[in-house]
Amino acid sequence: MSLYKLDKYYQYYKNEMFYSYNINNFLVFAEGEKVGFVTNILVDEYDGRFRYLIIDTGFWVFSIKVLLPVGLACLNYEDKHLYVPGLTKEQVNNLPEFSEDLVINNDYEQRVRDVYRPLVQIKNLRPFYKADIYNYTLEPYFYEVSDRNLKLYEEYLIMRKQNNHVKIR
Repeated sequence: MSLYKLDKYYQYYKNEMFYSYNINNFLVFAEGEKVGFVTNILVDEYDGRFRYLIIDTGFWVFSIKVLLPVGLACLNYEDKHLYVPGLTKEQVNNLPEFSEDLVINNDYEQRVRDVYRPLVQIKNLRPFYKADIYNYTLEPYFYEVSDRNLKLYEEYLIMRKQNNHVKIR
């Protein structure tokens, strides 16, 4: 499984329907305070699903990039803001750093999910700690896109890939 930034996965994304809903540079808020801005989306090469938003925490003294599972994002297109209900600045500070040359493996993703787990209601964590059988579909609250515009574009990319109209990655 490989994850690709949207602009590398499908270079024409800005020229098509997503153009009017480009979320790059949306401000990200935790507890009503700015904690960064969106720089890109990571797409799963295998199934074309959006997995993470890349967030640059450039508003703070030590700017780093971190990942936000797409299922936790609440987007306001009018204000160009992204909110994560329940997220705190402390949790953002505890996220593992993301870099362009990072190989995203199960251990790294587990560290990311562990920071966000308090934001969702989970009763049984046992199935999530078996890295050898982990599949992100086990935790839909993290990865199921709820935003209508993102969902439409995700479905559009999946359809294009399935129909092979345009070479995607």
